[in-house]
Amino acid sequence: MTRTETTPLRATASRVVLPEDCATRWGNEGLEVLSTPAILGDMERLCAEGMGRFLKPGQMSVGVTVTMNHRAAAPVGATVHYEVTAAAVDRRTEFAFTVRDEAGTVLCDGSHLRAVVDLERFRARVAASRKGER
Repeated sequence: MTRTETTPLRATASRVVLPEDCATRWGNEGLEVLSTPAILGDMERLCAEGMGRFLKPGQMSVGVTVTMNHRAAAPVGATVHYEVTAAAVDRRTEFAFTVRDEAGTVLCDGSHLRAVVDLERFRARVAASRKGER
């Protein structure tokens, strides 16, 4: 990425809530509803994919911060709809996101900041941290 892309970014996805997406998996026994970690993973993947077309070879985006408001539950079998938007795409891109059920009820909303990094430099820093270097 060499310049700010001023075209707004919008990406959407829909999926059915599966048993492995449930809060039970995260220690909340008996809660067969879409979990916060599953929402986070789906939202972050959608943002990363949306930014991907603006990146140069050798670049990737990484999540920096997330603010989430989990407002309502969606049971196994329900279809949920994700929408992420960014006013512009730059080295640090702020997304707004919303997750809704089939009736349009907001299940979760919030913001997510992603940063563009050089993939080789990032991998080198991870390798150095494993060796105790900084």
